Amino acid sequence: MFRGVTIRDFAGWLAPLAVIVFVGGWVLAVIAFLAIGSETCTTVQVPVAGPIRACTDTSATSVVLLTVIGFGATLGALFLFGLRYLLGVLADIEANTRSGGSRR
Repeated sequence: MFRGVTIRDFAGWLAPLAVIVFVGGWVLAVIAFLAIGSETCTTVQVPVAGPIRACTDTSATSVVLLTVIGFGATLGALFLFGLRYLLGVLADIEANTRSGGSRR
């Protein structure tokens, strides 16, 4: 199945994959931010003071989650771009070695 795939063909697929990882990761990070970052309020009846509104805010957690997921997506995309560059260099070295260009 993969016998016809060269290093350059494989490296050519890494750039679109890196873009998908980057964009998809940040989209998921924003979705997680919107899903988790909310404020929930409830009214509590206190016998002496009367009704008190108590709220919990999860926006700090959602900001941390946004940063972590986005940073992971960025690192993953950079890794794939680096792998693409490394495979291109290795393909050049292989082509140069096969052609005998570096012999003296």
